[in-house]
Amino acid sequence: MKILLLDNSSLKPVNGDYCIEPKTGYFAKELLGLDNEVTLYGQKVKTQDQFHSFKLIENGLGVVGLDRRRNKLLNYLFLYLRVIPEILKNDFVYIFYPSAFKYVAVICWILRKKYGLYIRGQQGVNDKLSHFIYNKAKTIFTVTDGFTNLVKNITEKENVFTIRPMIPFTVNDIIVDRNYNSEPPFKILYLGRVVADKGLGELIKAISILKDKINKIELTIVGDGSFIPNIKSMVHEFKIEDCVKLIGNVVDPIEIAEYYTKSDVYILPTYHEGFPRTLYEAMIFGTPIITTFVGGIPGIMKDGYNCKRIEPKSVKSIVDGLEFAFCNYNKMIEYAKNGTDIVYNILDPERPSHAEHLNQILKKDSNLN
Repeated sequence: MKILLLDNSSLKPVNGDYCIEPKTGYFAKELLGLDNEVTLYGQKVKTQDQFHSFKLIENGLGVVGLDRRRNKLLNYLFLYLRVIPEILKNDFVYIFYPSAFKYVAVICWILRKKYGLYIRGQQGVNDKLSHFIYNKAKTIFTVTDGFTNLVKNITEKENVFTIRPMIPFTVNDIIVDRNYNSEPPFKILYLGRVVADKGLGELIKAISILKDKINKIELTIVGDGSFIPNIKSMVHEFKIEDCVKLIGNVVDPIEIAEYYTKSDVYILPTYHEGFPRTLYEAMIFGTPIITTFVGGIPGIMKDGYNCKRIEPKSVKSIVDGLEFAFCNYNKMIEYAKNGTDIVYNILDPERPSHAEHLNQILKKDSNLN
C-alpha cells in the first residue's frame, strides 16, 4: 500500500538527504518494513538543530516537499496545492493532528481519499472542524486512553485506538529494583525539546531560588531547541553556571537510559502536551517524576501516586515541587515504584506497535475491498 505521511515537523536538508525527528522516522521505517511504500510530505527548512536526525532517503523512505517561503500565507498556499497530486498518487494519507496540515484531511474527503489521524494533543478537540475531520477519518490513533474515549464519544465510532508508546524501550528495559543514590548533589533531569512552552524559563528561575535552599542542586538539560540561547543568558544572569548543565541532543537509547538512572528526579514543567514519551521513559527507569497535568498527562499520571504535580507557568509551584521531592525522597521513590507497575501494563508486548496496528487496519480494509 502507498502511504503519504504528514507529521508536524519540518524536513531538514542534510547532504542530499532529508532528516526528521527519530520517533516519526522509525515509525515510517516500520511501516515500510510491513510491505508499504511510505512518502513523507512537508516543508524543507534549513536549521542547525540536532533534533532532526533521522535520514529519510538513506532508510528507503520517499520525500516530497517545498522550501519554506518567507511569506507564511504563500508558504502554506503552495504547500496545500502541492500536496494534492501526492494525495492522488497514494492509497492512504496519515496525518499527525493537530498540525498546520489539518486541512489536508478536508482535501482528502473532497477527493474521496481515505485518511487516518494520529491525535497527539488537545488543541482543537472541541471545535466543529476537528469533529468533522474525526468523523470522516478511516481510523484514528491517540496517545492515551483518555483521548481515545474522548474522541469515541465525539464520533460514536469504534475506529479509535490508543497507541503503544513510540519509544525505543520495551518491558525488558524496565528497572524493578533500582538503587537510589542519597548522596549530594540532588540531580534534576529535563530531557526533551528545549523550547519556551516546556516551562524551562520558569525552571531556570526556580533553580536560581533553590540553589540557596537545597545543598548542592544540579539541573541537567538534555535536548536541543530554540530556547537554548535564552537559558544560557538566564544562567549567566542568575549566576548559576555551577548548577545547570546543557548537554544537547541525545538519540542513543543507552545514553538516554543513563541520564534517567543517574538522576534523582525527572521534571516536566510543560504548558501543553499530548502525552510525552519522556514520562514513559522516566517510569521505565524508576526515576521519580514531577510534572504539570496538561493535555493527556492526567490520563496516566496521578498526583501522590506515581508523580508529584506542579502547575504550569508557576515558578513557585516548581520550587515547592522540588523542595517536596528533596525533603520527602522516600515518598518519591514510592511514586516511582508505582509508575513501574503502570508502565509495565502500557508496554505489554502482546500489544501491536503503532505501525503494526495501523498496518493491520489498512490490510484488512484492502482485503475487504
